[in-house]
Amino acid sequence: MLIDPRVLILLGANALLLHLCLMVNSSLAPFSLYFVLLGPMPVLPALYLNQRSFFLCTVLTGLWVDAALPTTFGLFTCTMLTLGTVIFGARIRFRAEQNYHPIVLAHAVNLGCLIMLIPFEGLQYLSSTAFWIQLLITCFASHAALLIIAPWFFNLERLLFQLCNTDQDPDELPLS
Repeated sequence: MLIDPRVLILLGANALLLHLCLMVNSSLAPFSLYFVLLGPMPVLPALYLNQRSFFLCTVLTGLWVDAALPTTFGLFTCTMLTLGTVIFGARIRFRAEQNYHPIVLAHAVNLGCLIMLIPFEGLQYLSSTAFWIQLLITCFASHAALLIIAPWFFNLERLLFQLCNTDQDPDELPLS
């Protein structure tokens, strides 16, 4: 098959996570509290899909995130593609069917996304202590929320695989 049908499932789940994150952020805006929950989005595509399907899913997810968030266009597409490619290259070392490794990877990708926001969105504010306080609060709040959101999200994606009768095993892994 040219495109793995799991791409549509993962893309829809990523769109759902982004939409929920944006809804929560808009309701928390009066308190200047924001969540960046982009870490889980490229993890399961990198662990489950073949190279072509992973690339398609990650690029479409990144473009969707770039269109929805007020950042430099292409920032999250390139960041997710780079971090997802690192995970894809080392995916033989991770257990995709359980939640421990994907959660750790989601925290790493989320931290990478937060670090990429600093030079692209805040160079003029680097000398301001309020910027660093806001960044630390956002980072801690995002990673605390990710402890709850990431297991739910990965289980949702696996449940959608099961409900849609698609293959639940990662592609292209050597047999042991």
